[in-house]
Amino acid sequence: MLSEFTRFEVRYHLKQLIFYVCLVIFFFLTFGAVTSDSVQIGGSIGNVHRNAPFVIMQFLMVMSVFAVFTTTAFVSNAALRDYDLSTDALFFS
Repeated sequence: MLSEFTRFEVRYHLKQLIFYVCLVIFFFLTFGAVTSDSVQIGGSIGNVHRNAPFVIMQFLMVMSVFAVFTTTAFVSNAALRDYDLSTDALFFS
């Protein structure tokens, strides 16, 4: 039963535009931060290399904050879908 819900949600979100927009934003932001000097997410200033543990931790920290906003977009989409399909009375009762 849980696998059916998961399969439905994965198929549903793969059809949505916001999934691909977020995927492209996350990819180019991290790719640019790792390969270019003009995009900085972590430290890597002076003698600190881009693959230093502290810089990697900062990358993960900043990207986690962006992931919270992305997760909010997906959850709000599911809540709006409940109203569109008229199942809100079932879930919120």
